[in-house]
Amino acid sequence: MANLSDRLDVRLARWLLMCHDRVDGDMIHITHDYMAVMLGTHRSAVTSALHVLEGERMIQTERGSVRIVDRPRLETAAQDTYGLAEAEYRRLVAPFGKSPA
Repeated sequence: MANLSDRLDVRLARWLLMCHDRVDGDMIHITHDYMAVMLGTHRSAVTSALHVLEGERMIQTERGSVRIVDRPRLETAAQDTYGLAEAEYRRLVAPFGKSPA
C-alpha cells in the first residue's frame, strides 16, 4: 500500500496510474499544486518528481497537464504500490482501468 514512507516518485507514479485509469485517453489535466495537495507534499517536490519520470520518458508534462507516454514503465516505477488492489477489484467486481486483466 502506498503511503508517506514510500519515495515521492513512487507515490506519484501510483497516483498518476490511478488517474490514468479514470480518464479517457492519455492526457490528465492537473496542476502541480493539486498533485502536491493529494500527495501531501510541496509543489516544488512534485515538480522534481515529475522531472524524474519525464526524464525516464514515462510521461510528458505541459502546463496544467500530464500525458502518460509509457504506462508499463510507469507501473514498474510504482513498484508494488500499484497493481495488486486493481487486479483484485477486476477479479471480484468488474473490468477496470487500462492495465491488462
